[in-house]
Amino acid sequence: MKSWSQKFKNGRYVENKATIAEHLGRIDQNAKARKIEIMNLMPKVKRFFIDCGLLKSAQDTTIVKHFIKLIFQTQDGRCGLWVETKDDEINGVWNNPGTKYKHWHSDWINYEVDHVMPANAGGGDNLRNVQFLSPNANRFIKCSMTNEQMLRRIDLSDRLKDRIREVQKKREELFSSVYWKDFIELVEEIDKKNLTNQ
Repeated sequence: MKSWSQKFKNGRYVENKATIAEHLGRIDQNAKARKIEIMNLMPKVKRFFIDCGLLKSAQDTTIVKHFIKLIFQTQDGRCGLWVETKDDEINGVWNNPGTKYKHWHSDWINYEVDHVMPANAGGGDNLRNVQFLSPNANRFIKCSMTNEQMLRRIDLSDRLKDRIREVQKKREELFSSVYWKDFIELVEEIDKKNLTNQ
């Protein structure tokens, strides 16, 4: 077993250390979410369903997986703040290090469930108010901001702002579609709950 001094140096964890450069070398920043990312999201989305008061639907793996796929469709199967990278560009879609740098040793994105309209801006737990972001995009690009606030940031590229608008448009299309209506009717039937504004 390693001693405290072997695990830490100057108060920083060094065991199993990895760098952001190593992590970026392991991931494909342009890749669509794979099975591993969707499966990793399942328990997080189940908790979100419970927060929405949808206790029975949260236990239905098929419903939860279908919801994840619907939301990812509005995001082209990627982080909501993804911008295509070329050559040696970096787009901000990567993991936080995690305990013992485990997420920086990963070749997949540890997606997080994010409120599109943050709770601190009046957003609540409902099925229309969720998107999937990489940890870095969630914590350091979005930073609990609304989309409108993000579009006013002078430090964000026009490409990223176009992406935000594109995803917003696709979300509106989804929520007005028959696919969404059918999905909500199914969830209402399972939970015997009226999902007004969902």
